[in-house]
Amino acid sequence: MMFETCKLCGTKFKFDQSTLTENILWFQCSVCKSKWKVNKNDKNTKKINKASSEVKELINETEKVKSELASIKSVVQDKSKIMSKNNPILDVKNKSIAEISSELSASKLNVNKKNSKETKVKINKRNTKRKSTRLVIILVTLIFFLAGLLFFRSQLLAYAYFYFPKYIEKHEEKIFEIFNIIELPIPSENHYINMTDFAATIKSDTIKFSGILKNHSLRPILAPRIRILAIGEDRKILMEKIFIINDKIIYPSSKIDFNDQVKINFKEDNITVKAIILKYIFEF
Repeated sequence: MMFETCKLCGTKFKFDQSTLTENILWFQCSVCKSKWKVNKNDKNTKKINKASSEVKELINETEKVKSELASIKSVVQDKSKIMSKNNPILDVKNKSIAEISSELSASKLNVNKKNSKETKVKINKRNTKRKSTRLVIILVTLIFFLAGLLFFRSQLLAYAYFYFPKYIEKHEEKIFEIFNIIELPIPSENHYINMTDFAATIKSDTIKFSGILKNHSLRPILAPRIRILAIGEDRKILMEKIFIINDKIIYPSSKIDFNDQVKINFKEDNITVKAIILKYIFEF
């Protein structure tokens, strides 16, 4: 039930709120016949008040249920404690959620620590393996590099004389000393060299000889040593000399001339003079 008051004469009217509908827009006073507009908010307010009262009742009932459950829980816990003295399994079951969650957190923390340690060990092993692999790669690369230097020593030295002649000539004694220590002679690339126009003449006690060395390759090569032999009619070697050419290299697709003379202390007829390109630039 609700009350409405006439705006003009002040007469109060009592009516049932449920009779209000959406179609009713005005109230009319039965005394002074004046009209005023229906305030629909009143209806909504009443509905809200009714809903709030119902919510309060639900809350009260919920609180009652909670208190009843709490009393039941306390009774059950008391009974369980008495029974758990002889049964450890029940003691575990009686643990509170907080205790169980704390234990689970602790166990999870221990597992995480264990996993963290295992991960660190795996990372350390992986890093150690990577370092050892890198070391092996570096050593293998260094071995191949040194092997390449030694295998191509003749070509590298020829290029060094070609591009840095003054520097190499200044330090050539140290370079040859290093090869002497490791007992590794520098080979002559004879397959790229041709000897042409070799000639020799004998006058009294002197043999004069000359010739041309030609490089058929497209890169510089080291100038070789030449062995000069004087052979008698009985094929006996009467004289032998190692001739070193002044030029250090023979340029690509070019040639160099050489000539020299040798003193002899024999007098024989029918002497043959030969020139042989030696296999190594220098030997020990």
